[in-house]
Order: sequence, then structure tokens, then C-alpha cells
Amino acid sequence: MSMRKHLGRSLALRPSAERLEGRQLLSATVSGTDTAGDHWTLTLQGHGTIQVVKQTDPTTGAPGTLNSATEIKSITISGTDPFDSKLIGTVTPAAGSDGRVFFQQLNEVQNRSNTRGIGLGLQSINMPDFWLGVTDSSVTTSSTQPLASINIPDGINSLRFGGVDATKFFGSNPAQSQLQDGQNDQFLVRLGLPASLGTSIVVNKVISASEPATTSTTGTANSPTQKSVIFDVTGRVNLFQANQIDGSTTNAPALNSFAGGTIVGAFNDPTNSILGQYGFVRIGGNATNFSVVTGDKLSNMYVGGETNNVSVLAPDGARNFYFGRGFDTSSIKSNSVENVYANRGMLNSQITSNRQIGDLMVGGDVANSTVLSGYIQGLTTVASTIQSNLGTLSLSTPVTIPTPTAQAAGAIHAFIAGNITNSVFAASDNPISQIITPTNQTFGDPQDAFLPLGTITARVEGSIHNDTATPKMPNTAFYAKTVHYTHGPVTPPKVVEPPLPAPATPVSLPGIPVVFPHTTTATKTTVTKAGSTPKATTTTTKK
Repeated sequence: MSMRKHLGRSLALRPSAERLEGRQLLSATVSGTDTAGDHWTLTLQGHGTIQVVKQTDPTTGAPGTLNSATEIKSITISGTDPFDSKLIGTVTPAAGSDGRVFFQQLNEVQNRSNTRGIGLGLQSINMPDFWLGVTDSSVTTSSTQPLASINIPDGINSLRFGGVDATKFFGSNPAQSQLQDGQNDQFLVRLGLPASLGTSIVVNKVISASEPATTSTTGTANSPTQKSVIFDVTGRVNLFQANQIDGSTTNAPALNSFAGGTIVGAFNDPTNSILGQYGFVRIGGNATNFSVVTGDKLSNMYVGGETNNVSVLAPDGARNFYFGRGFDTSSIKSNSVENVYANRGMLNSQITSNRQIGDLMVGGDVANSTVLSGYIQGLTTVASTIQSNLGTLSLSTPVTIPTPTAQAAGAIHAFIAGNITNSVFAASDNPISQIITPTNQTFGDPQDAFLPLGTITARVEGSIHNDTATPKMPNTAFYAKTVHYTHGPVTPPKVVEPPLPAPATPVSLPGIPVVFPHTTTATKTTVTKAGSTPKATTTTTKK
């Protein structure tokens, strides 16, 4: 045997170290109980530290112990890394409990990387049974500070928690327990620009509230107040998802203004030239007193249930809107709108576009509504004002959108499967009333000026009754330089309505492997164009 062969055999048999499997750095785990006896655990994986402080004991003035029957006052995270830090929260409910664990503050201590020049936020927070609310009995209200907050200045890719409940309070003061402090209060979720990928937010439910007007000591009626829930996000929001948005419409703002209720804002970051955009806003059930504001564009928005005081503002355009149970008492203000699908009617609502409106398909009646295309609204300025007011928590006064003014080249394609009552569809129509009084936008006068290239293509299955909206033209609802109108059957769209089917495959987010488990049956529904034959619903079974 040659020396070469012997040497090769000896090297092949030489023992070597076995490669270890990947390990996850476990920084800290904190456990405790709440007032209902629920046992909770918070685990921080990856880099960082975590601190949890319980409610203050009114007798001793000191925080309660972790295992005491108290709620969480604050959660503080520091020293994190945006590519591996994950906060995971689990809850074991006590007998008879709803399993909701409340906290009043969740703060990430701001820290930036000197070498990479980015904020050192988190990759993900996954705590679906933890809810933001007022938990500390010593809380004091303020018009400039939120009652409860989540503050992650260095950004996060995936934030999943139970939601926000502005009606929940664990203090001993009855007046505070109903949050009747006579002023506008805020529950704030503020997320900075993440290192990469954008931000996704998933919650179960958001509950805002309002107080009716009360009588002061002098006998003068005070103004009604709003308990707002604000999501203030810098940069792109890939996904905002909630099963339901609850709120009171007692003192909800008008359709041409933004304030109160639940507000979700995706705003531009001028320092890094990052635009505030939305990939998908998805509400599975009803949405009440809900506003969506972006500094740029919105791709898709879906509300499976009923809408009530829902407002959308997109200065640089919006693509697709899907409404399962109609589009009622709501508004869309955008540079352009590609498609709007509503299974049922459109009542007391507005859609206004600087440019064109693509297919507007309504499966029921349109009443007391306006659809305008080719109108300047100054939405960039409005969005900037909203962002500024959110930054100082001064959105108690609604931000009003000025009365739009007509410009050329508006276009609308409308398909209405019901009747039209006291409603107007106008494309680049400059009403004579607005020339006389800038805030008076009344259509249907023979002296109205139809600007060039304004077109409307419409098909209506029912009849038109516009005696109040356009008394001079009571049987007309469409106003443009060129109108193509036909009367005939219209096939309603087929937007998925609750109860929603479970996803066919597990849904994941960055840092959260499984958001929703898979199901063995997937149902696919296709939205069809008006007048066409709907495609059959298909069912696929995974084995």
C-alpha cells in the first residue's frame, strides 16, 4: 500500500466535531397572575431584557408582586435586535375568566446602531391574549398624554396582541372606571420605522368609546368627549387586521372630517424617504367609527361586516375596496380609486376622487350619497395635518376636508343593482352654486359647467328618484360632459361575508411562524363584473 493511500485513509477516519443544531437565545422569562387568576408568561427570545411592573398598591404605594392578584402596569423592553428579538406572551385562563390579561404600557427603550445606522427594535411581538387598557388605579388623565400606550420607537415587523379596550378600567374611582373625566383621552400605539420589511399589526378587537355631554357646575352643557384609539405608524403598513372595530357614533365626526374613534395612520418618514403606504387593511366583522389615513397609497381594504362611520384618506391613490354588507355612513377620499365592491347598498356615504373611479359595483340601493370624480381635495395637506395632530395628541378637533373643486378628466364606471335616491354621480362637473358660494356644492342646475373629458358609464337596475338632491332634474343622477347610461339587470358582487372561512394554509408573519392554523377545506369566491355570469364557487380539499 502506498504512503498516499495510507495517508488518505487516516485522514478520512480522523474524528471531527459534530455540527450543533441551531439554538435560540433565551434572554428572559417573566410570569405572574392577574385579578381574574389568569396565569401569564412573557418570554423574550433573542437579544434584550424585559421588565414587568404590576399595579401600584394604593395602601403601600408600591407595585404588587408578580403573583399578586393585580394587573400589569408596564412592560419595558431594552437592548433588542431587529432581526432576532421576539416577545412571546401566553395565558392560561382561570376558571370562569375570559382569559384577557391587561397592561397599561409597553415600551421599547430607544437605541440605535452606530455601525448599521438603524433603530434596534424588535422583529416580532406575539401575545394574542394581552390587551391594552387602563390598569393602574392611580392613573391621572391628561389632554397631552395617552391613558395607555404601546411605544416602539425603533420599529417592529410584526405586532400581534389582543387589542385595545377603552372601556375597561381596574381602578377604585367610579368616575374613572367609566373614564368620565370630561375630556378627550387617547389610547396610543406608536410604532417607529423598522429596520426592514415594513410593519404588520394583527389584533382581535379594538374598542373605542365616547362620553355624552355633561353639565358643568355652572349649569352650562359641556361638549361630548371621545376616547380614541390611535395607531400611529411610520412607514409602510403591510397588514392591519382586526376581527372587529367597535365604537360609539354618538358624537362621530362628519363624513368630510377625521377625528375620534379608532384611527390607523401610516405616515411618511421624510428622513429616510420612506412612504407611509398600506398593503392590506382587513376587518373581518363590523367596523364602527374607524378611520384609515395614509401619507401615500392604499392597495386593498376589506370590511366583511357592516360599516358605520368608516373614513379612508389616501392622497396618492387607492386600488381595491371590498364591503361584505354594504357601504353605509362612510367615506373614501383619494387621488384615484380603482375598484369598489359592495354586496349590499350604499347609504349616506361619499366617494371623492381627484382622478378616476374605476368599477363601482353596488349590490343594492344607493341613497343620500355622492360619488365625485375629477375634484381637487388637497389631501396631502389634510394627511400632513392629521399626522401633526396625532403627534401632539390633539385630534379632539376634527380635521376637515375642504369642499372639493372640479378639474378636467374625471371618469366613473358605476353598476347599481338597486334604486338611486337623492344621490349624485358627477365627473368634472362645476356646479353654478359653488361659484356663487364656495361651500355650496349642489348639482343638477342647467348652468352647471361640464369640464372637458369628464365621462360616466352607468348601468342601473332600479329607478332614480332625486327630488331632494337635484330638484331641477329629479330623474337624473349622472352629471358629466359625456354620460353613457343604460337601464337593465346588474349582477351584484360576491364579496365574502362573515362568518369567514379559516385560511387554507397557515398564515405567518415575520417572526411569527403561525398566526392562524390551516384548515382542510378552502373556499374561493370570485368577484364578477356587472352583467356577467358569476363563476361557480369552488371548494378544494387538502388531504
